[in-house]
Amino acid sequence: MDRLAPGLANQRLTITGYVASVPAVDADSVRFRFRTDPDTSIKGMPAVLLVSWYRGHPDVSAGEHWQLDLRVKPPWGGVNFQGQDKERWLFAQGIGGLGTVRSGERIETSNALGFSLNKMREAVLRNIAVRISDERQRGVIQALATADRSGLTQADSVLMNTTGTSHLLAISGLHVGLAAAGGMWLARIFLLFLPVSRSSRKELAATVSAGLISALGYAAMAGFGIPTLRSVLMLLAVIGALLLSRSIHPGRAWVISLCAILLINPFAPLGAGFWFSFLAVAALIWVFRPRTGALNWWKAMLMAQAGVILILAPIGAIWFGTASPVAFAANLVAIPWVSMLVVPPVLGGLAILPVAGSIAGMLWSLAGISISILFDLLEKMADLQGQIISMPYPTFFLATVALIGAFLCLLPRGLPSRWTGIFLLSPLFFPPAQATPEGVLQLEVLDAGQGTAVVLSAGNESLLFDSGPGDGEQRNLVGSVIAPALARLPRKFPGQIVISHADLDHAGGFRTLLERYPDSDYRANLGSNSLPAEKCTTSLKWDWPGISLRALHPSPWLPYRGNDSSCVISAGTADGLVLLTGDISETVEARLIQEGIGTHRVLLVPHHGSKSSSSQAFIEHIQPEIAIATASLGNRFGFPVPEIQSRYEEAGAQFWSTGHCGALRLVFRSDGSLDAVSARRQRNRAWRWPAAENCP
Repeated sequence: MDRLAPGLANQRLTITGYVASVPAVDADSVRFRFRTDPDTSIKGMPAVLLVSWYRGHPDVSAGEHWQLDLRVKPPWGGVNFQGQDKERWLFAQGIGGLGTVRSGERIETSNALGFSLNKMREAVLRNIAVRISDERQRGVIQALATADRSGLTQADSVLMNTTGTSHLLAISGLHVGLAAAGGMWLARIFLLFLPVSRSSRKELAATVSAGLISALGYAAMAGFGIPTLRSVLMLLAVIGALLLSRSIHPGRAWVISLCAILLINPFAPLGAGFWFSFLAVAALIWVFRPRTGALNWWKAMLMAQAGVILILAPIGAIWFGTASPVAFAANLVAIPWVSMLVVPPVLGGLAILPVAGSIAGMLWSLAGISISILFDLLEKMADLQGQIISMPYPTFFLATVALIGAFLCLLPRGLPSRWTGIFLLSPLFFPPAQATPEGVLQLEVLDAGQGTAVVLSAGNESLLFDSGPGDGEQRNLVGSVIAPALARLPRKFPGQIVISHADLDHAGGFRTLLERYPDSDYRANLGSNSLPAEKCTTSLKWDWPGISLRALHPSPWLPYRGNDSSCVISAGTADGLVLLTGDISETVEARLIQEGIGTHRVLLVPHHGSKSSSSQAFIEHIQPEIAIATASLGNRFGFPVPEIQSRYEEAGAQFWSTGHCGALRLVFRSDGSLDAVSARRQRNRAWRWPAAENCP
């Protein structure tokens, strides 16, 4: 695999290369793919890096040649027992490493074809940004015009995910078909004014060629993503059959495009777009081809929508672990709305932009008005539904069985076997509860990057300790990391949620938790009363069947003092099992010792393993068998500090970090035994960065 050599991890290097993608600009950063020069003298440097430039970055454009001072890392990503897999995505995209820019110098630009396409896409994005002032409208139009979703607001991304309409912004067969139809229509009009023979065959060849050129142009503008490429290949197969005066079954065109994409990119199945695109088309073929009678337009629309949603339900569960009850109704409105009122003016604007930018702006404004009306309607549907439903991620076997069941349900009426599909589908929507046996405590330390999120569960009870990193608003890991971990529990929301203190690596997802789990009991030490949660103090205690949990710090009368006001929770039986510490310093550690804290088998290492915590006296007093640090691989703080790790190991403790092991799941059984497993080992794959040798 072409990825950064391990020996180069966290080194600071000077590298030259080209900006190989349209830069995605955020509020305080820009991110882009950086193709390193082939003559680089650095051994072990991959061809493509994903680079982030923070704080006062200059304007960066596609195709520019830069010399960058980078801190480089291998293609690392968080690994949990369920949920998304960033390392798989990086591998599928051919990204061999990550980089953070310290400084850079622009050298020149390139006119190579690949860079020129990206420059054209970037020019379109900037034209849309100039002509559309509304942020919501601009983000959607940019996504439909160039497949660049970086302009979408976080709130709109959540809204589309909640209503099951995110696929509308994936440039797929419907959009490419509209582009082809537009090209054919323009060709027919153009031919009316030419003194050429009206031979039906020549006219057919001219019109379908114009349609194919339009589709290819749109696909190029969209960056030739898998759904777009699949659409173009199927269109090419159909046009080829028409020009050869042959008929072609849609299923044959589907197979041709499938084989072609697998030949072009054997790793395409590692991306969600591959499965959603091909299975959505397969659903439509399956629904309509066996039926020979004419259908009313409304009945055809209902059948198409039902077929696609049913087939994609298992795929959505295995990729995203979510379900939207309003998706069917939302898509019945949104699909024709976007197809008739949004995509045509967006395409028209793209077509006329080179000759009349003002007219392109008018067309995009029309599309923007339609977008605003649609999103207002989607917001009302989302309000009716509430939060999106999190589902336990199914196994590959269960998803395959459910997919077979979905196809059986869509068989034509009169075939008795179609109803057996319901039984094959039902385990997907009604999975068996995974309750922890009474008296057994389960600890799951999530891999939340440079932040903390821990789930404790016993029987039907559960507690979430900290919300992981985030910006305090919409950007956080609640949906991608925490919700999937909670979805596998018998009760889909935690009984108690404790936020240890106000630092954003612990409280960054607190607001999202409040919205998503309104029925939980919240305790938070934030230094203010701006959010509805009581403080976590030493008066706090919960009793679960066979398990007791109590807060050991801070005292109710102590003022808020940042890290040292972290809520410290002890959980277990008469023998201390787990101690959750937040970011306390040696000062609080000494106080806990003075107050008579007992030994604990497992310790969540204070402050991610920094030098300010984990005093020798504290470690010797707690006597942990296992110490777990929550820290991302290659973080800029250098946590956990090697000196601190050595201190634990010299005291006889196993030392694990979420960065090296991924999420960690520990089960304390009533007979005193302890089972432990790490996500990086359990989900070992060809693209996975290997776990550290001591990970369970």
